[in-house]
Amino acid sequence: LGREVLDIAARFLRAGVTGDEIDRIVHAACMERNCYPSPLNYHQFPKSVCVSPNEVICHGIPDCRPIQDGDIINLDVTVCVEYKGKLYHGDLNETYLIGNC
Repeated sequence: LGREVLDIAARFLRAGVTGDEIDRIVHAACMERNCYPSPLNYHQFPKSVCVSPNEVICHGIPDCRPIQDGDIINLDVTVCVEYKGKLYHGDLNETYLIGNC
């Protein structure tokens, strides 16, 4: 499920899109798959995904900053799913080059 959600988010990565938009896409994709975005409310983290542009090493909080041509963006998706009464988390990330790098 985590891979599916990450791939969906990645399809929307392009110049002009904001981290907040990617966050909404990830949240919706999680809900459609009956899983919970693990970062949301974890130690007061306010979003469903980590979007780390350029020099932000990890755990970037999505915001209204538009992604720009030449940015390097890391998406970190973690989902939680219940299976046979137990909770399982899937955590993965990938780094993307936006436009002409």
